[in-house]
Amino acid sequence: MSTTPDEPHSPQHSHPNSVQERLKALMRDFRHGVWQPTGLEHRLAELLAQSAAGTGSLSAVSIRAVIREGSMTAVHENGGRFITLLADLLPLVEKPDAAALHTAGLALDLVETVAQAAPHRQAAPPPRACPCPSPAGNHQSETPPAPRPPHLREDSRRLRVDAARNHTRLLNAAARIAREHGLKHLTMEAVATAAGVGKGTVFRRFGDRTGLLQALLQHSEDTFQAAHLSGLDQADGRDRAIEQLRAFGVAAIRRYAQEMELQIAAEPSPDQRYRRAPRRSYHERVSVLLSLAAPEADAELFSHALLGYLEPALLRHLSDHCDLPLQRLESGWLELVSRLTQETTAPHEVT
Repeated sequence: MSTTPDEPHSPQHSHPNSVQERLKALMRDFRHGVWQPTGLEHRLAELLAQSAAGTGSLSAVSIRAVIREGSMTAVHENGGRFITLLADLLPLVEKPDAAALHTAGLALDLVETVAQAAPHRQAAPPPRACPCPSPAGNHQSETPPAPRPPHLREDSRRLRVDAARNHTRLLNAAARIAREHGLKHLTMEAVATAAGVGKGTVFRRFGDRTGLLQALLQHSEDTFQAAHLSGLDQADGRDRAIEQLRAFGVAAIRRYAQEMELQIAAEPSPDQRYRRAPRRSYHERVSVLLSLAAPEADAELFSHALLGYLEPALLRHLSDHCDLPLQRLESGWLELVSRLTQETTAPHEVT
């Protein structure tokens, strides 16, 4: 990508996997307080989120407009991490394929999350030293700022580690309350009590109850994806793909059963359901597994059919209104996978 005054240059390549990893890292750092967007970065995120509100997706036009808005000033905000990521995202949005669309979805999740959060206000810099006469008396000098002591940088790192640890402790406490008592008992005060911190700490971390619910869902999503969306090498073969496909569905059913209220509360509107980053990640994963397990099948199309079985709204209907036990739902998934992959043996029993 050429360097222009309007588009900051980044040494990173605009490969979907590279941009995806940087997006995930930036989202993770934002949630843990390691990356705190400046007022300008927050404004740019707001502009992108507003432009995507009507269509549910980012466009090259909106990204270019935001890059121009930030100009070269944003390159110096937090090391230019946000604006250069947008610049590398631009060519992917202009010529989208399946991987690029997934990457754009991750980017949309990031800008929407940042836009909904309160902007971070940087502290005003200390007043500069007043110019004073030099010993020679014929020119003015300014006292240079003292270098930052090494122990301050170490303290800063410790604070970030402590913040991440406290963040995880709060989310674990919130998940336990939701699981044992239901969402109606999930309050900021209850989380503070369960985590052994002051209520103000919970409000500072999540803003309000909606922010807490969003963070709780993201925590669950990160844990699930880390366990079930890791890469699969082609050499692993058909049997391994079938095994992972079966395990993915059973794990998803059990996860939704444990946090059904939260999943239903976070259910997107029908026109947005298939555009959200988690759904696209699931489809990408299931498509890869299915293409290995059943090479003759239309993996891209049948993956949607398989994921339809795992929709939280359907699972709640089957369990709550049709009184189907969890074991039957899991067995149904195993049979569906078995038939689609044309296994010669009967589905294994759920363990």
